[in-house]
Amino acid sequence: MSTTAGILEVRGLGKQKMSELAAQASRLGMTPGQYVKNLVEENLAIAREARTKTFAEIMGTSREVDESELDQLVKKAKARYHRRTKR
Repeated sequence: MSTTAGILEVRGLGKQKMSELAAQASRLGMTPGQYVKNLVEENLAIAREARTKTFAEIMGTSREVDESELDQLVKKAKARYHRRTKR
């Protein structure tokens, strides 16, 4: 697998969100660029794990999954998906 270094430009966040991003990065001792890179890497790792493991493996064997809890997780995931696709 080849790796490439690139530049990613993000448009449309607005001044308020950019300010919040910079403040959060500062709280974590990072530059805004490092913070965004970290977010992307974490999200990709989570997505990779979700594709390669069962739900039971992710939740762990020592934890029993309650049916209503699972329903809430699915509802939240669907809501996030629909918010993203409406943009």
